[in-house]
Amino acid sequence: MIFIYPISAAIVCAVIEWIRISIAHGQKTNINKVWTYTIGALFFGISLAFSLDYYDNSEFFKIVSYGIYYAACRGVVYDPLLNVLRDLAVDYKSKSTNSVIDRYLNINFYLLRFIYLLIAAGSAYIYSSYE
Repeated sequence: MIFIYPISAAIVCAVIEWIRISIAHGQKTNINKVWTYTIGALFFGISLAFSLDYYDNSEFFKIVSYGIYYAACRGVVYDPLLNVLRDLAVDYKSKSTNSVIDRYLNINFYLLRFIYLLIAAGSAYIYSSYE
């Protein structure tokens, strides 16, 4: 059950960003990433609180592995879902993006999702070894 929270958070974040982009359409080239990161961090805290029994069992490496899992799940789910919500191709990459990964690494969209998936699987395995 704990592995559902990060995926659910990524879905909710994509919907929130879709709404924000729809509202700002034509007014701005890119939306403010401060809100994007704040929403993501808020949902990470919620996921952490509900899924880890955080207050009774807060081993450092368990929290770190869960954080990596959370971020990798977001990498797998968030961009493709946001693109679909915006009626764009699943693998759409904005030419005016302010994403550091998209701008500087220039990795193929599907290869990057596969890398995120491998990271998610590895960190989930590490996380489960603490159980």
